[in-house]
Amino acid sequence: MNTMARPFAVLTALLVGLVLLAGPSAQHAEGQVALGLQGNWGSEADFGAGGRALINIQNTNFEALGSVDMFFPDGDVDWLDLNANLFYHFHLPDSPSVVPYIGGGLNVTRLSVDGSSTNETGLNLGGGIRFPGASVTPFIEARGVISDADQFVVTGGILFGPTGFR
Repeated sequence: MNTMARPFAVLTALLVGLVLLAGPSAQHAEGQVALGLQGNWGSEADFGAGGRALINIQNTNFEALGSVDMFFPDGDVDWLDLNANLFYHFHLPDSPSVVPYIGGGLNVTRLSVDGSSTNETGLNLGGGIRFPGASVTPFIEARGVISDADQFVVTGGILFGPTGFR
């Protein structure tokens, strides 16, 4: 296998594994999977946009998150981030409309400059806050990416569908 394709294969396998792990539980519980759109600011990659899939692992406070983000840095650079994370969310009995979470996972960044590409594999560490609604859930989070493509990322967006993460 091409060494540049290996990190993408590993991340794809991780995402499939997370879906399979949560899949049987999520299939029988309404609102256990949420899809969303997000905007990003990265300390190295400027602004970006992407999407995410969030899977609640039933009967736990854990959830699996897969996301894809395309950043738009200055110059002739293409910056694509793929992420597979595991988060722990907290229940605040006095504030059910606020759900904080922390966690981490795997990041693969694909950088392309003038037709030449490289992949950087690293770790994500971060957390955020969700504000659950009946069918739309806004969120904001921050994470650090630890790799050769280090950066601090702030992300905000919305999840669609009943989240079931209350």
